Amino acid sequence: MYLANKIKHVAAICSVPLIIVIWGIISSPLVGQSKAKLEGTVLNINKETIPQAEVQLKHEDSGQMFYFKSNKEGEFSSSSLPAGNYNMTVEKEGYKSYSGELKLRPNIVQKIKITLVKERAEEQKREEEALAYFKKGTELSGKNKLEEAIQAFQKAVELKEDFFEAYVNLGTFLFQQQKDDEAEKVLLKALELRPEESKPKEILAAINFEKAKILIQENKMDEALERLKQSYNFRADHAYVNFLLGYLYHEKEMKEEAIKHFEAFLQLAPNAPQAKDVKKLLESLKNSSPNTFDDAHSGIR
Repeated sequence: MYLANKIKHVAAICSVPLIIVIWGIISSPLVGQSKAKLEGTVLNINKETIPQAEVQLKHEDSGQMFYFKSNKEGEFSSSSLPAGNYNMTVEKEGYKSYSGELKLRPNIVQKIKITLVKERAEEQKREEEALAYFKKGTELSGKNKLEEAIQAFQKAVELKEDFFEAYVNLGTFLFQQQKDDEAEKVLLKALELRPEESKPKEILAAINFEKAKILIQENKMDEALERLKQSYNFRADHAYVNFLLGYLYHEKEMKEEAIKHFEAFLQLAPNAPQAKDVKKLLESLKNSSPNTFDDAHSGIR
């Protein structure tokens, strides 16, 4: 009996370390059960794979860092990551970086797809901003807030130097505000961008025509003639540009040029108040008879 009790006592003592060892094996973070596997693919918004993307994982509990790079198929993987919660960052030059949380469970293959969005190029940002100012200028002009509209269009062309429509609108409203020199400058830029477009030519013709009228009133005939030539180059079908050219060429005794522009005037504006006098003058020019032009010219002032 004594021996049996002794054996039981020894057996009980020997069993304690065995339990400890077994418990230690179960709870150890190094066993396979605590490991997780991750398989990921990095794509763009068109579902195309992105190679050489840099993937960074930070294990929240331990602070351990893990780094990967996607292969040519945009894939990355690991079969021995500690289970738990992670902070993930994915980066690729030319794309906006991705940041998010990830939870990996023991003995489970976690498959993920990360979509990266391309960063907007600086030029694209400027174009979008320019378009916003253009829309703002259009809205302001519709409310007859021309000064504010002019400022918006000016900002649009500063941001986008080839913004044809903004140059045209800016030139139009500058002309309406009687800022002819500024209007002429921006409209010439618009015409440089699109030489075939008629709108800037029409306004430039009008600007030069108005300046020519002022110069005639100031008796600066040579300067007025140059302005009218420019106006005619922009718009040959401007009736009163032809009318004034006829007048100035007549004053300079340039008969053929005077006849050419008087005839054009009568064709373009046959019912104009000056038409009757121009017909008389034109007849006299063709007959080489001297005449005056004061009556015919008075209608344009």
